Amino acid sequence: MGIVAVRLTDGRVLQIEDEPVGTGAEKRVFLTRDRQYAVGFFYGHLSDRRERVDRLTRILTTYNPTLATNGAYWLPYFCWPVGMVDGPHAVPLDFARRQQLVWPPLAVVIPAYKPSFYFTDRFGQRQEKEVRWFSGGKASRLVPLAETGSLLTRLQIGVRLARAVRRLHMAGLAHADLSNKNVLVDPKGGEACIIDIDSLVVPGVAPPSVLGTPGYIAPEVLAGKAQPSIATDKHALAVLLYELLLQRHPLRGKRVNSTRSAEEDEHLSMGAKALFVEHPTDRRNPPSEPITVPFTRLGPYLARCFTQTFVDGLHAPPRRADAAEWELALYRTLQLLHPMASGQWTVIGPGLPMTSMRGDERVAGPVIVARNLRDTGAALIDEGDVLVLWHHLALHDWHLRVGVLPNERAVRDARGYVAQHAGKWWLVNTSETDWHVIDGPTIGRNASLECTPGTTVRIGDERPARVLRFDLLH
Repeated sequence: MGIVAVRLTDGRVLQIEDEPVGTGAEKRVFLTRDRQYAVGFFYGHLSDRRERVDRLTRILTTYNPTLATNGAYWLPYFCWPVGMVDGPHAVPLDFARRQQLVWPPLAVVIPAYKPSFYFTDRFGQRQEKEVRWFSGGKASRLVPLAETGSLLTRLQIGVRLARAVRRLHMAGLAHADLSNKNVLVDPKGGEACIIDIDSLVVPGVAPPSVLGTPGYIAPEVLAGKAQPSIATDKHALAVLLYELLLQRHPLRGKRVNSTRSAEEDEHLSMGAKALFVEHPTDRRNPPSEPITVPFTRLGPYLARCFTQTFVDGLHAPPRRADAAEWELALYRTLQLLHPMASGQWTVIGPGLPMTSMRGDERVAGPVIVARNLRDTGAALIDEGDVLVLWHHLALHDWHLRVGVLPNERAVRDARGYVAQHAGKWWLVNTSETDWHVIDGPTIGRNASLECTPGTTVRIGDERPARVLRFDLLH
């Protein structure tokens, strides 16, 4: 295998291997000799070259979250382009001809994927961890059990996906092709990364270059009523989250919308005639396989977002849950997680079963929870949320302070932890902030508080202050 020198528009020169590692619909991808970068060259015919160059230039600069405030924070969330190749002197002519590249050559440079985004399937083949391997389809059977993760890590993946999409949408950008092939996930570690960034819809500059991937294209796009946008991203994000958490597609059921051809049936079933397989009142599209874990079993927060998107907003885009709502719902659902004796995780809380997600294992004994209240100084307000406590749960600002979320602005130092000892539950304060038991003692640094039902503790002296009231779930 030979080496080819490639000159970037910023003057850097990369050494790439002269045989592609992959070829897509538009680009051939080559790895640099040090395997640190991948260079995707457009090949064949490119009718919108000027638009592509303008789009890539803005993606590399104006719209690049990795260059903005908290830029380093966003690096793991995206495989964001780091350079561009453009012009007749960028690569040797014979290389371009042999690979049938667009001339003058045009390419995008991206970081190579992290090792954690690869796995070896049951046939010994190295594969990228695209979502399609972990969404319950036929491909899932080839994934080793150790790679499948848990409900905890899949919720963490969901948070990262929602947070990344929220960041794109905040900048006015739409991905336009969120799908099971354009998101990398690591269910073992709870990581996720959005790829194929160079096709972003840039407002006022670059319209969508693709309609999306079948199964993730919003119904209004398939019906010819809209183009990919932030609103259609919301649909695709919800489909990805539903698949990752429930291992099935939200719209693929038994309903047949056309007998003329499979293609027409698919077009209608995902488009104008799309119907949620778990619709609470319209049962015309029942799921193909019996459902063992309904979407409502994920708890009230995620159930509300799925209802917004697949019931209320399936054919009414403005009613869909946005990425920020998904991020908050996923975080609140993480607060309802509890470990099972089998090593799996389950969602419990008021009104939910005290069992595993499939109902085949019971939670051992009563579970201690902390109900969230807010002390405004004038009143004590029940916020309606609970935090499920378990042994070695770390407590952070988002557990202990009003209005703090575990987003890009959060300080991630632990402020305390939960421990079970001698049959009792304890909250241990490791922060510099005093906790005040209502009608009781002050809990200073390294002191502990027994979590007995009815005990109420205020965290610090700021207003509004977080107040925790302990209770038992039976």
